[in-house]
Amino acid sequence: MDGLNDTQRYFVEEHIEDFRDGLIGRRELIRRVAIVVGSAAAATTLLAACDLSPRSSATTSPTAPAATASPTQGLVAQPFATPPPAATTNGVTVTENDPRIAASKPEIKGADGMSLMAYVAKPIVSGRVSGVMVIHENRGQTEHIRDVVRRAATAGFVAVNIDLTARQGGGDKLGDAVTGVIGNLPPQQKLDDHAAALSYLKANTSGAIGVVGFCFGGGEVWNLLAAGADLKAAVPYYGPQPSNYQDIGTKTKAATLAVYAEQDTRIPSTAPQMEEQLRKARVPNQILVFPGVNHAFHNDTGARYAPEAAQKAWVATIEWFRKYLV
Repeated sequence: MDGLNDTQRYFVEEHIEDFRDGLIGRRELIRRVAIVVGSAAAATTLLAACDLSPRSSATTSPTAPAATASPTQGLVAQPFATPPPAATTNGVTVTENDPRIAASKPEIKGADGMSLMAYVAKPIVSGRVSGVMVIHENRGQTEHIRDVVRRAATAGFVAVNIDLTARQGGGDKLGDAVTGVIGNLPPQQKLDDHAAALSYLKANTSGAIGVVGFCFGGGEVWNLLAAGADLKAAVPYYGPQPSNYQDIGTKTKAATLAVYAEQDTRIPSTAPQMEEQLRKARVPNQILVFPGVNHAFHNDTGARYAPEAAQKAWVATIEWFRKYLV
């Protein structure tokens, strides 16, 4: 993995895990890794040094914290939208004409003046409410992510997502090439784009802002905490540990709920280190490890979707934001 940046390494490891779990074949593995590293030859050379043996479905990270049950026991009806009881094909569980919300695409620009393809949903309520930034996975702004934005709005938050690949046309246009683009995004550009979205929320909410991100987006949440972003709450879902994670202990002021999957072979092993930094920062924090599920269990359009864990995790997320975005 020498020569790869943190994001590229994470994407390659993610594709290898998909192969070891039997979700993709060897040819597809090489194709996906080639998109990240630039060529099939480079992908083949890199993969030759990696463990590609099949992984048992019972495998868990040996250094992960003990599996922790969700604080919300059982599935109960909520007054806000939650992940669906079964996987979806189009990613839509809350429509844009849902009477509880108003969806729009306001012009949010990066520091270079480029449009960031913002997608916003607001609750139909009077007065100003808190804001939540939703950070996408490694596919850019998909319909699933727009749906998560709408779900957050049904819970009473102004929610926004920007596509970090907007300058290249966005995830929908890029297709499979999106991971190669994301893997080469300058770290400061990503932070600047997040800052633009946060500025929008500051101007259009009560000023109390939280952030939630998934997979790659979960790693971006950790990056924001390490950068000392002006946030009151954060919920990274199975986010990879950034190389500068120790900065979190001195820079963040955000109450942080970290969500992990027990069967994820890579990410949960870093949870004790992340928890240590959150304690050093003296911020409210909680680590949730959902048993019996794998990486990306919250995405209802993916092969690893786990409805019960997804619903419990999302309810815990909303409860966390309602507690700390005041």
